[in-house]
Amino acid sequence: MRKFITVAGILKTGAMVATAALIVGGLTTMTPSESKANTYKLRYAEFGPPRGARQVTLQWWADEIKKQTNGQVEIEIFWSQALVKGKEALKAVSAGLADMGSIVGVYTPADLPIWNLANAPFGGRDPWVGTKTWQELRKVLPELRAETEKRNVKILTNFTTGSVDILSKKPILKVEDLDGLKIRATGGWGGLLRKLGATPVRIGMGELYQALDKGTVDATINYIQAAKAYKHYEVAGHWTEVQMGQVLGFGIGVNLKTFNKLPADIQKTILRVSDQYIDKFAQTYFADIAKARKDMEAGIDGKKVIFHAMEKNEREKWSQASSYFVEDWIKKVSKKGIDGQKVVDTMNRLRAKYEAELKTQDYPWKR
Repeated sequence: MRKFITVAGILKTGAMVATAALIVGGLTTMTPSESKANTYKLRYAEFGPPRGARQVTLQWWADEIKKQTNGQVEIEIFWSQALVKGKEALKAVSAGLADMGSIVGVYTPADLPIWNLANAPFGGRDPWVGTKTWQELRKVLPELRAETEKRNVKILTNFTTGSVDILSKKPILKVEDLDGLKIRATGGWGGLLRKLGATPVRIGMGELYQALDKGTVDATINYIQAAKAYKHYEVAGHWTEVQMGQVLGFGIGVNLKTFNKLPADIQKTILRVSDQYIDKFAQTYFADIAKARKDMEAGIDGKKVIFHAMEKNEREKWSQASSYFVEDWIKKVSKKGIDGQKVVDTMNRLRAKYEAELKTQDYPWKR
């Protein structure tokens, strides 16, 4: 059985942190390790397996940084929670147990309240528009940067799940079909499903296969490429295309002290490649979801998924039930001294900007 480093236990004393660093392979916790002159080796904690668009482009990002720094920066990716659990990535990167990692906002909503606006249900479906919006939003809103940087984590770029739908053991076509079901959900989708009659359950993506297989949950919010990468199609055979928006509140984080100790030219290269990542991810994502759907419909090792299109009037019920989210979010963050309306207005302005660019110029890789 794989043993995970539990961050909560490790952080009790400085001595334990040092011990943990030795356990994970001798990583110096707060500074990049130099194996030879001018070479920096960084450890990256990734919760997913090395499959799918996000994982393919994550490896591209690491390879491109190595290429553009002429081999000075080497990023080793530890897949499938081999370094730390996905839910603990924020604490792990903050403490230096990993130099970098995939940070998931919905796992720590109290710590990252602004970023969790990115997970508003029915908040826009286009992956390129969404990731470009939040990449620029982080640059223009110091309060968004501050909520991770005060925890010693700098966010370099964003991921997205793409369209959020439902994968289930039995067809879900109407709101009534949700009654009494236990559905794995995160962020605003948990509140939405509760309003619609289901019971939301918080389970990490790495534990979801087993939860579906054992009946701990009956269904899950999901994304096509993730369902294929994690092989969820083996234990649930119905896909309902609700198109509930996308999860945009996660991305690549780096230990801030580690980043600041890197030479200025290397910092600039990492930031440049991280901006380039947005287009690379979106292009790869579109190709990946088309193939994933085709493969799951045809059957993978005898396991087929039946895709169901939700009727427009039924989808409207879901959309209306989600209308509470942004208003409630503004009230919650205002109690923390955050001007939520300003954040929402800036986000909407940037999203409109990229939607207009897409409409008039198409995607960058098609121009």
